Amino acid sequence: MSPTDEIKHFLVTRDAASGRTTVKAFGTDYEAAQVAYSTAEREAAVQQDLDVVLLSADSLETIKRTHSSYFRSNLLSELLPA
Repeated sequence: MSPTDEIKHFLVTRDAASGRTTVKAFGTDYEAAQVAYSTAEREAAVQQDLDVVLLSADSLETIKRTHSSYFRSNLLSELLPA
């Protein structure tokens, strides 16, 4: 198993207006994560308050630590199934 086999992908959407962050986890399925990211980017293009990013790391805890600004002052942060 290579180190990249352990990398997990997370689609993070931050709604600046509401302060809400949602996370969709894709595990190691990078292709599915890319498709979801493309779709989310198209949807976000019409909503100026949305910030959509596709992040990869060994865990969601790492994402929350390295990208804490997405999770700061949340009204609600939730993990959604892919």
